[in-house]
Amino acid sequence: MLADPQSVTYASVSKSLPAIGRTDTQSEYRLDDGNGTVYDLTVSHQFKARNRVVARLRRDTVVTNALAPATSIAASATATFTIDFPTSGLTSTDAQNLGNALVGWLSSSNILKMANGET
Repeated sequence: MLADPQSVTYASVSKSLPAIGRTDTQSEYRLDDGNGTVYDLTVSHQFKARNRVVARLRRDTVVTNALAPATSIAASATATFTIDFPTSGLTSTDAQNLGNALVGWLSSSNILKMANGET
C-alpha cells in the first residue's frame, strides 16, 4: 500500500490527501479544502489476463456560471494515467520504463498542447 497521506501539487501548491478508503486492489485519497474544491486521487490495479494499473486525479470545484455570473456551478476535471501490459513477456520494469517515457513527454509542455487540441 502507498503511504498515507499522498501528496499532489496543483498550480505549484502542495496538497496533502489522506486515505479515505482502501481495499486489496484500490486506495482512495481525498482533500476537501473547505472552499468548495475537492481533490480525489484513486490508485488501483488489476492483475488478471493482463496487468492494469491506474492513477486518477479528479478536481471538483465551484466556479462562476458564465451564463449567469451572479450564480455558481460545479466544475470537474480528471487526469488519468493507465499502464496496461501482459502477464508474461514484459516485466513491471518494462511497464515502468514506458510510463516514465510518457510522463517525461507529457511534462515538457505537451499536456498544455493536448489540452489546447493539438495532436
